[in-house]
Amino acid sequence: MGDKDESLSPAEEDPWGFLAVPKSARAPKEPGSHSTSAAAESEVVPSARRERGELRAPVAGASLKQRAWPMAAALAGIFFAGFITEVVAASQMIALAGTKSLLIIYPLGGLGLIILGLAQFRLVDGTARLKVLRYATLAYALLFAIALVFIAGGLAPILAVGLIWILADQVNYLLPLLVWSLAGDDFNVAEGRKIFGWLVTWTYVGQMLGLAVALATPVLLQGLNINLSWLLIISPIMCVILALWLPRALRDSSAAKGTGQRESLNESIKGAADFINGVPVWRSLMVASTLTFIAGTTVIMGYGVGIGDLVDRDAANLQIIFAGTWIVALGICWGIQHFFAERIAERVGIPGTLIILPIATAIAAIALAIGSAVGSIALLIVAIVIWRIPRWSLDENARRGALALVPDERRTRVSFLIDLTPVAVGLVVSAPIVALGFATGMLWLPGVVAVAIALVAIVFSRKVMKGWEESLMNWRLRRRKQNRTMGLAE
Repeated sequence: MGDKDESLSPAEEDPWGFLAVPKSARAPKEPGSHSTSAAAESEVVPSARRERGELRAPVAGASLKQRAWPMAAALAGIFFAGFITEVVAASQMIALAGTKSLLIIYPLGGLGLIILGLAQFRLVDGTARLKVLRYATLAYALLFAIALVFIAGGLAPILAVGLIWILADQVNYLLPLLVWSLAGDDFNVAEGRKIFGWLVTWTYVGQMLGLAVALATPVLLQGLNINLSWLLIISPIMCVILALWLPRALRDSSAAKGTGQRESLNESIKGAADFINGVPVWRSLMVASTLTFIAGTTVIMGYGVGIGDLVDRDAANLQIIFAGTWIVALGICWGIQHFFAERIAERVGIPGTLIILPIATAIAAIALAIGSAVGSIALLIVAIVIWRIPRWSLDENARRGALALVPDERRTRVSFLIDLTPVAVGLVVSAPIVALGFATGMLWLPGVVAVAIALVAIVFSRKVMKGWEESLMNWRLRRRKQNRTMGLAE
């Protein structure tokens, strides 16, 4: 995993120190490159005597935040628009078509994620990521606009709202993946451990603002005779802003240039799959993630079905409950992120953090089963909050840290498999699990099935914990040659 400082005793070796040199200082400069200032800001400064576990190169927090600011603003904007749209569209859909419509929307959303993920799969690591992001945001803006025209004209409103819900789900998953890829290009692992948590905090800012708007508007617009579906216009506007602004904001960055490799779709998929198959612990992580998201999505869908039936499909009340619940969860997530996340990460490491979500999923599924059996809105809210808290905080940080170990030329493709595929499979497979509840009349049954699936996920997560340290020596985790040529200083 790179050269080590031979002057250190084994007890003093820092397993992350080999990646402490900023990428902008290591990467070769291209003719006409404008990344000089970023490289200068991140210049390695020899440090004094190091304590055990201290990074070899000090990380300048201010300069890192300067480099990361456009990405932070982009993540905040994406989630602001995406969360408003998802809450409003979900409320409108249940009000228009009932809770059984979720059995159709969720699988369609999962299939949509897979199809668009494959569409980006070939290009995203071989083409400048900013170009891919610009095309993706403009395409989403166009599709949103078409759906809004149908809603405004009263043409197939159920289909139009369903399309917007699916698009919002994709915006919340696919666009952040592209932005995180930009961050992975620009920051090495040591820098990422300092800055990724800060970026996640900005996702909370966007999410909280979006949910606050979704929570307040049913009350504020009640006497104005304005339909809540007009809030759906926010997403296409945000997509256009991102398409025009972010490429300009990052034009001088050393990130987002792509590897210049051109591969067929089969070669792209094979390259990512070979990486996961070649590092056994990542196979276990893939299985654990898939099982966790099947169980977790069952909790999410069961929550939506339960709340929708209990409030009698009232769109305004649904929007208030959905937004209010998510705000509570995000507030707790922010507290964890701000006060505890770094200490937890240092104490248990990446694999220890990754097992938290499967455990929380099992507990959430138990709460879902009981809440569905007794018809308790409070228990259903507890179930979704238990799931959301680690998903939006500790698990997100750990996944970003793990993916930072993947070579630049494979990272986004591996991210699609590790991050996107489990989510998509969860959306598809959870529908028949929830359908069991409708078919049998036992709405608590999906919660029981989710508990069993989550327990299996915990077993595979334990395999990740046991094999993690050994996996770090796998040659597939090495960076490209120019990224491994470093001058390390004490």
